[in-house]
Amino acid sequence: MNAVVLQRHIEYRLRQLGTTGTIGLGLIAVAVAAWFTLVQWNENEIASTARRIKAVQQQVANKSSLPVSSSLNREEQLRVFYKNFDSVDKLPDTLRSLYKAADKQGLTLETGEYTRVQNTGERLARYRVGLPVKGTFKQVLSFMDVVLKDNATVALENAAFKRDKVDDAMVEAKLMFTLFVDTQP
Repeated sequence: MNAVVLQRHIEYRLRQLGTTGTIGLGLIAVAVAAWFTLVQWNENEIASTARRIKAVQQQVANKSSLPVSSSLNREEQLRVFYKNFDSVDKLPDTLRSLYKAADKQGLTLETGEYTRVQNTGERLARYRVGLPVKGTFKQVLSFMDVVLKDNATVALENAAFKRDKVDDAMVEAKLMFTLFVDTQP
């Protein structure tokens, strides 16, 4: 069949279908194209999810590949545990890192309150550090994130936020961190 005959044949069939049939045929063509598009999009989404799952599984495998200390006796396990904590003489460096992180995030840090939480007979000393900061909510959250990621022996104990007006960009936050230090270097 040549192209002219085929074209006339298609025109004849479309006239037989009429307007309603032609519209229906067009809708079927659009539906098939949409279905293939959605299938392709879902396949991309599935591949993306599979990559994320693989990355998380790899992270879990890396964390679980840490050496098992079951062969160590109790004293050795404690020694390994306490090696993770800075000594008391490095406390000023830790505080400096907190100040630098606040400054890097563009936060206003006017004062700080420091208290040693005394627990007699314990090797780890706890220092409670209260930091009132001012900045945008995003800056405060970024500051907390940086502090907790960069200092494994710092814990966020409390965070209170205050905003003067609902539409204010600036917030005042009272952050309470606990620093753990080893009293026996």
